[in-house]
Amino acid sequence: MKENREEKREAREIKFGSEKRRTEKEHGKLYRWLDNFWYHHKWATLAALFLVIVITVCALQMCSREEEGDITVVTAGPYGFVTNEAGLLGLKNCLSTYLPDDYNGNGIKDITVYSYSIFSEQEALELENRVDENGDPAGVAIDRYQNTQEYSNFTQYLQTGDAAVLFLSPWLASEYSTKNGVLVNFTELLGQEPENGVFITLENGNKICYGIQLCETKLWRENSAVRNTLPEDTVICLMMPGLLGNNSDQMKYNQATAYVKKLIEQ
Repeated sequence: MKENREEKREAREIKFGSEKRRTEKEHGKLYRWLDNFWYHHKWATLAALFLVIVITVCALQMCSREEEGDITVVTAGPYGFVTNEAGLLGLKNCLSTYLPDDYNGNGIKDITVYSYSIFSEQEALELENRVDENGDPAGVAIDRYQNTQEYSNFTQYLQTGDAAVLFLSPWLASEYSTKNGVLVNFTELLGQEPENGVFITLENGNKICYGIQLCETKLWRENSAVRNTLPEDTVICLMMPGLLGNNSDQMKYNQATAYVKKLIEQ
C-alpha cells in the first residue's frame, strides 16, 4: 500500500512538473507610456483635473444664474420682506420704472433688489412690546443672533461694491453717515443743499447731507407700492465709488448716480 501511494505521488509530481507555465502577456507601448506618465506626473495630473472640475462647476453656476437687472438696489431695515414677498415684488416693479435707460441692453428696464431685515435695539424692543387696539400684548420676539448675522451679511455685501443705491432705515443710514468715504454727500452731488436731505455735522464742523428722506420725494407721493412697503422715514443713500464690483466701473457707477437723481426728485 505504501509503495502504491509513493507511485501515485510521483505520478502527480511528474504531471505537475510537465505542465507549461503561462507567460504573462507583454503590454503594448501605449500602456507602458501611460504607466510611465502616471508614475512621474501623478500629482500634477490630479491637480489639473481638480482645477478643470472647479472651473466647470463655476461655469455651470454662472450660466444657470438669473440675469442681473440694470441696477442693483439694496434695502435694509425692519421691513419684513421675508413674509411680504408680494410687497417686495411690487416695490421692485415700481423702482424699475424710474430707470433712465435700459443699461444692460436686454430690452427690459429691470432692477435687482437685495433685502436685509435688520433691527436696531430700540426697534426690536418696540416691536416686542407692541400692544393691539385693546391693549393686549401683540409683540413679536426678535432673534438677536439672527439680527446680528443679517447685519454682518449686509455689511459684507456692501463691501463687494456691487450695489451703490441704498434704501436704509434712519438708524442704519446714521450708522454709515459717520464712516468716512462711505456715503455720498448729496450737497456736492447736486451742487446745492437739498431741502429734503438728512444731515450730519462732523467733528471738524463740516455739514454733509448723507441721504434724502423718502417721504419728501415724488417716488413716495406718486406710488402706493412704495408707501405700502417702505416706511416714510426711509433714507435714500448712495455709496461712494469703490475699488471692487460695479462701483469700481466708472460707466456703471455713473448709471447708478443718474438713477438716484431720478429717485430723489421732489
